[in-house]
Amino acid sequence: MVNGRMLNVFIIAVWIVVILLLASHANLVFKILVYSDNKVLPRWTSASVVSSIVSSYLGNQTSLVVIPVYVGDVNNSQYVLEGVDQVLRSLNLSYYDLNKVYDVIINRYNDVTNETVRDYVGNYTAIVNNIYINESLLCSELYNISSEYYNTYSNYTSTISEFSSFYSSFLRVFFLKLSASSGYDYPTSRVINETASTVLANNDYPSWLMTQIGYFITVLNASIGSLSTYGLNVTTINGALSSSYGLTLARINSTYMAMLRNITMSNPLAVQVIALGRNPPRSLVAKLVAYQFINSTPLLIKPYLTQLACSNRSQVNQVMAELNSSLRFIVLSAFSRPPYSYANNVTNGSLYSDGYSLVVVNSTNDVRIYDAFSNYDYVYPFSTGIVLNQLSRMIESDVPVIDEVSSILVLTMLLFVLGTLVAPLVILLILVLTYGAVLGVIYLIGVSGLTVYYLTVYMVSPIVFGIGVDYSLLIVGRYLEERRRGSTVPQALNIITRMTVPTVLTSGGVVAAGLGSFVASNYQYIQVIGLSFIVTVALVILTTAVVLPSLVSIMGDGILWPMGLRSSTRELSTRLIVRLTRFSIKRPWLVLSIALVFTALSVALLLQTPLTSNPIILMPNIKPIQAYKILLSHFPNYIESTQYIVIEPPNPGALSAIISDVGAFNFTRSINVAYNSSSMIILKVTTSYTALSDRLIPVYLDLAKVARQVAELYGVKVFVGGDAANKYYFVSVFERQFYGEIALLIIALNIIILSIALRSIVIPLRLLATVMMSMAWALAISQVVFYRVLGIETYWLMPIILYALLTSVGTDYDIFIVSRIREEVIKGRDDPDAILVAVENTGPIVTGAAMVLAMAFMSLMASQLYILREIGFTVGLSVLIDAFIIRPAVMPVIMVLAGKYNWWPSRLPTRIKETTQASLR
Repeated sequence: MVNGRMLNVFIIAVWIVVILLLASHANLVFKILVYSDNKVLPRWTSASVVSSIVSSYLGNQTSLVVIPVYVGDVNNSQYVLEGVDQVLRSLNLSYYDLNKVYDVIINRYNDVTNETVRDYVGNYTAIVNNIYINESLLCSELYNISSEYYNTYSNYTSTISEFSSFYSSFLRVFFLKLSASSGYDYPTSRVINETASTVLANNDYPSWLMTQIGYFITVLNASIGSLSTYGLNVTTINGALSSSYGLTLARINSTYMAMLRNITMSNPLAVQVIALGRNPPRSLVAKLVAYQFINSTPLLIKPYLTQLACSNRSQVNQVMAELNSSLRFIVLSAFSRPPYSYANNVTNGSLYSDGYSLVVVNSTNDVRIYDAFSNYDYVYPFSTGIVLNQLSRMIESDVPVIDEVSSILVLTMLLFVLGTLVAPLVILLILVLTYGAVLGVIYLIGVSGLTVYYLTVYMVSPIVFGIGVDYSLLIVGRYLEERRRGSTVPQALNIITRMTVPTVLTSGGVVAAGLGSFVASNYQYIQVIGLSFIVTVALVILTTAVVLPSLVSIMGDGILWPMGLRSSTRELSTRLIVRLTRFSIKRPWLVLSIALVFTALSVALLLQTPLTSNPIILMPNIKPIQAYKILLSHFPNYIESTQYIVIEPPNPGALSAIISDVGAFNFTRSINVAYNSSSMIILKVTTSYTALSDRLIPVYLDLAKVARQVAELYGVKVFVGGDAANKYYFVSVFERQFYGEIALLIIALNIIILSIALRSIVIPLRLLATVMMSMAWALAISQVVFYRVLGIETYWLMPIILYALLTSVGTDYDIFIVSRIREEVIKGRDDPDAILVAVENTGPIVTGAAMVLAMAFMSLMASQLYILREIGFTVGLSVLIDAFIIRPAVMPVIMVLAGKYNWWPSRLPTRIKETTQASLR
């Protein structure tokens, strides 16, 4: 007994020393927290790669601080702005003269538009000249075809006419010579040749006719030339002459028809241009020519095709002049002239709009500017750095408030549940010390070089007090239960060690495995969150499962002072819970149907709820947020973000393509070369959304698409970084990783641990299903309250945090009651009776623990940040739904309907069960 007491004292002493050493670093934890999204991204992301390149080659980039100043009437602006100017000068800063800035912008706008028009005109000049040359060649070819065709046709008709004239002359001479010939052996060929010589000698026939005449003489000689003139009859002579004449005409026709056919087939437009006559009109030929180029000509030049066709060089100059005007109109329409806002009200270089003047400052220390105007209620400095700085300040001020509220709520609930004084104070004290130790460990993690995201600190407080109180109540409550049954203190402690501590370890294992699954991420800050959760659960288990039983062993019933073994809060809660459980067991299908309908309606509502990654929307209406709203309504052109595009190695074609494609996006305000060397080019792109806007995610996707296309086309490496890339990798990529990997890992680990602990596969599946059910209901109610009623959008991390917390912490009460149900079934009760007994015995403690856990999370509603209010409200509500509806109503219904399959595949020890039943009889 003495050795056991000394061991307990030693355990407590060692625990106190370790906890105090760790807790001594708790106040330093805020110095190592990271608030900016781009500082927590892994090195493998293009955002981090580009950030490193920009930092190395461009150095620290100054940020633009835009400051709306309320001046009232424009006539008062001079006096007010002089005061602002004095403050800025005291900081060695001066603001831009926006009047001069506008002149610079307009000059730059004119330069860019003129340069753009010149570039387009330069590109189109070569195209127009090429079209003019090609059309001129085609025109010349068509006119040559027309001329050749009609010349050939003229030759054809002339040949027929001349040959017919020759033939007539030939007949007259031939018959004269034939009648003068004498002799029996005088050959006809001689008469034919002499006749041809005579006719040709008396007439000057063209050379192209001589071929046909020669053919005629040859054919005629072949017909009758070999005959003697003696005895020739007229019929033979006439037949030979007619036949030779016909064959010659046929030969002439064949020759010229082939020539004409070849001409008409020499060009697709030959027939059309020949159909226009010997001298076709230029306007009609020009239309024919223009039509040939219509499909291969850029859209902008198509109207000028006819004008360029079959014309002289002066038309090219005229077309280029008209094209220049058209291009200028298009460029100016696509990139409208920057508005000279309130041009008549520019005072002291600042734009004026409805009572507000705008001051713009370039600075490397935004926070110093904000602090300088902290007491000026009419000056609203704004920049991303200022917003994040105010976020960090709110967190530093929120955490102590949340801790105080959480402690008060936890103590109040402990006093209410246990109905005594010492136990609540002891539980609260050891949990406060544990919480301090957790913060100390997180600080040590941060100083070791790991990145600690600010939400980590927010989450550990409700986890420590939530599950810490759960486990403490389970242990103290079981001690109270066993002592009231008549067990001695050692016996009660023995039962706690055998029955309760394993349940705590099982629950802690589920919570640690679920929340610790974040270490599977390849995002370091997420890994740190998971590591911090594991440390938190481990310290809580050490405190509640080891130190608290040691304290109970030393203090005995003194832990229950002054009420002792009496309790004043048990009966009311027990009766209500047992009544609900009895009702549900009697009408299982009705209760289950109602639960499923509510779940389906909740899911349908959640699918219609938008998420946001913009922290501005979730912050209270402090000065930077007011400034943001003023800028949106009065000076929207001064809300911007910066992107960077890196090209390796430099490539003029790739550079030109990126500038052209990126410049064509509606969100692009400017794009320029920030760095150019033999190794790389860095482009700086200014876009029209704030660095925290949700719209930056599609901006990154558009830029990344251009980068991929250019990289493939030109064989270079193209990286996209800046605000849009930071937003994309921080939100979209992690969302895919969480829902595709980590969420499934959490479920798998929960099922494995619970299956081993409860020796059942069905129970863990049912447990996760009911946890998801309570989560869906709570989320739906939260969306109605925050989004539908208050108009506050849901931060993108909330479903992720809620899922991790509820699938881990939310399983506690189910594990507690199912463990007790199994214990009762082993003793010999059937499932319905075991459920009722377990609910009756664990109801007060488990329900009280749920109320404490709900209050621990709802303490987050004391924060100024809407995201923490939503998380606190939703998790707390989910815990209450689980404790007062799911656990006493839905869970028993499913177990009753599942029957013998609840404990599959294990078998309960039937011998103990039968023995117990016999003893009961």
